[in-house]
Amino acid sequence: MFGRNKRDRVLVLCAGERRLLTAAMLAFRNKLLAGGKPTEDVNELLIRLMK
Repeated sequence: MFGRNKRDRVLVLCAGERRLLTAAMLAFRNKLLAGGKPTEDVNELLIRLMK
């Protein structure tokens, strides 16, 4: 799903923006888990964000 191609964009985030994005993604993941929906894509994005 996340292969590199011409349409890909790279985000450059400061520490505060990165922290905010991580918190929002975790909240969204928790909402999906509570609803019994799959979280594989969100998990993959979180892993990439935390590298």
